[in-house]
Amino acid sequence: MFGIKRNCIILFLRMLYINDHISSISERRVEEAVSSLPPWRREQALRFKHLEGRRECALAYLELCRGLQLEYGISGMPDFSYTKDHKPELAAYPHLHFSLSHCREAVGCFLSNAPCGLDIECLRPAKETLVRYCMNDEECSQIFSSPDPDAAFITLWTRKEAVFKLQGTGIRDNIRDILSPEAVRNISLLTIPNLYRGYIISVAQYHSYNTNTKIQLWK
Repeated sequence: MFGIKRNCIILFLRMLYINDHISSISERRVEEAVSSLPPWRREQALRFKHLEGRRECALAYLELCRGLQLEYGISGMPDFSYTKDHKPELAAYPHLHFSLSHCREAVGCFLSNAPCGLDIECLRPAKETLVRYCMNDEECSQIFSSPDPDAAFITLWTRKEAVFKLQGTGIRDNIRDILSPEAVRNISLLTIPNLYRGYIISVAQYHSYNTNTKIQLWK
């Protein structure tokens, strides 16, 4: 869509679509993308005050549409509703699960046959006050002793956010300990850093849906 190069990371019955060239999209193309959305999603995009937010909201949804078309032959722009846990779902396709995420460098959609959580974050400074607020003592030590504290911080942050999105809870008071062994004993986490382009991705799924799979990157 819109002539933008994409990457596709494929796991067995789990597809991760990433568009990490969004910063090169012109304002006119962003407006076209927003205009192409169904009314309900266009309204969500237009709630963003700045162009960047509208761009990310629109393109993340278009990645969902792209994945549904390529992997399942589902055309059009489907509506999605929300569960009681505030997880988005495709009411017309209850056997499919997805998670959307975006930052200023990339947007992504994770499609799966099982519940999932996806988070994408740009690299940013690991400010001590923020680190100590959302990380436990062990994680703080890991970050501050790392040769790249910013990447270590965002790696842990995306993993936490992916778990929250898997659970459908949003960020909660247990953010400091959400990655403790007890909290993630039935959860598998995959982290994919792209430091060259300045972002990190994490995906979370429950162990009970896991299989041994290969990962392939398409460009």
